[in-house]
Amino acid sequence: MKREMLKKQQPVVYQALENACNSKRISNAYLFSGPYGTPKHEAAILLAQSIFCEKQDGLACGVCNNCRRVEEGLYADMIILDGNEKAISKTDVDAIQEKFSKTALEKGNGERVYIIENAETASISAQNSMLKFLEEPGAGVTAILMTDNAGRILPTILSRCTILPFTPMSEKAYYEAALEEGIGKEDAYFLSHIARNIDEIKTLYETDAYRNAVMMLKQYLNIDGLKDELLIDYDISYRSSDKDNQKAKRNNIVLLQAFFDLLSLYGHDVIKRDAKGPSWYDNAVMHADKKNEYYAKLIMIANTQKDLVNRYNDLNLVLAQAIYKLEELENGNNL
Repeated sequence: MKREMLKKQQPVVYQALENACNSKRISNAYLFSGPYGTPKHEAAILLAQSIFCEKQDGLACGVCNNCRRVEEGLYADMIILDGNEKAISKTDVDAIQEKFSKTALEKGNGERVYIIENAETASISAQNSMLKFLEEPGAGVTAILMTDNAGRILPTILSRCTILPFTPMSEKAYYEAALEEGIGKEDAYFLSHIARNIDEIKTLYETDAYRNAVMMLKQYLNIDGLKDELLIDYDISYRSSDKDNQKAKRNNIVLLQAFFDLLSLYGHDVIKRDAKGPSWYDNAVMHADKKNEYYAKLIMIANTQKDLVNRYNDLNLVLAQAIYKLEELENGNNL
């Protein structure tokens, strides 16, 4: 349930929303600010449900008809814009103002809510229009803005919002959440370090791309297969060859990003001499025989090549470059 998840992961935000709902002193504008992966969307839906909930007392019940419709995005007096799908324009903001200038469509208390995700993608003209709406919102209108980067929001907008900061979850919290989802300890360790939220953990866990990334790491460590043959085996065994070229490209992007994340994690764990993953991995970490400078450079190579993994680049070339750089590091290592 959203409220229990939020209470556990973001206790300060949860307490602020609970106090506002219990006292019926909900602000006309909120800004949920925090890193990607924090449950800003879930908190926004919970607040919207609480505003429309049929029981009209405190935080949402989550089970009434109104709460279910808000959850499904089917409540007529709620609008959601996602700047991650398309940059938010002045036209988008003006359309919200136009709709909410009219009488509420739903039976109930006349409340209306608009949620803008990734508000930092809004153009300056859109933000100026948003500011005007925040200054003169109209009765019963609540704005919930979300951002991964508050620095890209106009200061005048920030000054008119109740700002609730979301803190990133720890790797331990992600690990425990993965275990609660039924993911085994070994995979939970890897996924809690390379995924950015619990939904991504669950999605990644179910993909062949993640499994193949783990196999690539094992081969790079000469545990299952030969490191010298990794590039060949990537082309033959690991990369997706789906007939849908776009789908194959997406799968291969996930694969290589996960591989470089795992390689970087390996470097970090060697430097710390601490790992709690599969036994083969822990053994490789504890028996790594080079100095820390070597693994620091390995991490830099992994992170640099990961940044090149996108739909515009030749992924085979990106991996080939990574292997060449790693070979150069290996051969030129005098540490």
